Amino acid sequence: MTSTGHAEVSDPDQANRHVSSSISVKNISSLTAFGCSIAALVISFLGLQRFDLPVTKYVRSVTVHLPWDQLTIPWMAFTSNAGDWIGQGWRLASVSLLLLAFAWAFSRPMLKLAAIQSLIAHGIAAVLANVLKHLIGRPRPKFVHSGDWQMAISWISGLDSFPSGHTTASFAVATVLAKRFPTWGPLCMGLAAFVALSRVLRGSHFPTDVVGGAVVGILSGSIAAAPLKEWRTSVQQGCRHAAIGSSLVLAVLWTMSNKMDDGFVGLLFIAVGVTAVMAGFWIRRTYWLSKDWPRETWSSKTSLYLIVYGLAAMTTSPFVLAAVGFTCLSCWLDTKGQAQGSLKESSSVSVVKESALLGGLALAALILVGARGVLPFQ
Repeated sequence: MTSTGHAEVSDPDQANRHVSSSISVKNISSLTAFGCSIAALVISFLGLQRFDLPVTKYVRSVTVHLPWDQLTIPWMAFTSNAGDWIGQGWRLASVSLLLLAFAWAFSRPMLKLAAIQSLIAHGIAAVLANVLKHLIGRPRPKFVHSGDWQMAISWISGLDSFPSGHTTASFAVATVLAKRFPTWGPLCMGLAAFVALSRVLRGSHFPTDVVGGAVVGILSGSIAAAPLKEWRTSVQQGCRHAAIGSSLVLAVLWTMSNKMDDGFVGLLFIAVGVTAVMAGFWIRRTYWLSKDWPRETWSSKTSLYLIVYGLAAMTTSPFVLAAVGFTCLSCWLDTKGQAQGSLKESSSVSVVKESALLGGLALAALILVGARGVLPFQ
């Protein structure tokens, strides 16, 4: 046999070892990303827990209790009532049933799938929320007047604050609809967030109750929207998305409730943040000028995570920096394990995406500069 023939012969054992090694590295990367998501969620909860009592006391201060509980600030009263109306379980179930009827009438298989999955997600969310409510037994805000309370298994009404049932169900349904219809995803998730805000303004839940409900809801929706055999991947993706949301809530709430730390540590955080943002923009500028644009690449995503991490550092909050840092690391590891896309988007779609990105970063910078400490609680 010629040397060419020898070159064409491959070693099956070597090929198998290479495949096994690739799978092992991918599994390690996936598990590490999952661990980072969990870490981000834990840190976010620890940070948000500091706002439970201050937010509750502020809501009480703007609430008239006679003849019934009513907020004195119009936009807060509207949000409280509208969010309570939207987030009621039977209304969310009605949305799914209406979608199912529409899909049956007009033969829309994708709509039928979304309707069935949203009903399943609602069911999973309801079971998980009610089990957690009674296992944890956390008192609702109206029964709490200090930071010292006991949590234990309880079936008593009023000791069922965590997690928020309205929020859990809303995010479960919204997650399925966002996965099935990505164009409407921001609207669906925005409505779910509106329901979550309403539960806090209504005085029915603490901030950590609604964030906990959002996490459970996103996990329920992620599991329902994928084949059951892929539940591990669904849980990992759900935790990552929940980590993004919870760390964002913590960053915004902390920034708008606390002044910037102008000591040495604060200045160090600012320096790290500016450096990361500049590095991220430099990488993105290189991406804009490269032949890969407008295809999304590993470097383009890396630049985004650097910019986001830099903005988090500028909050001068260790909680925010840690939560956002672990979230970015989780997303980066997930990106690293994926193959680079082979299809380019149209230039117009990419321009819209980049414009939205720059708009979001501009809004973040505006909050960091002009909205520090505007909220009346710390």
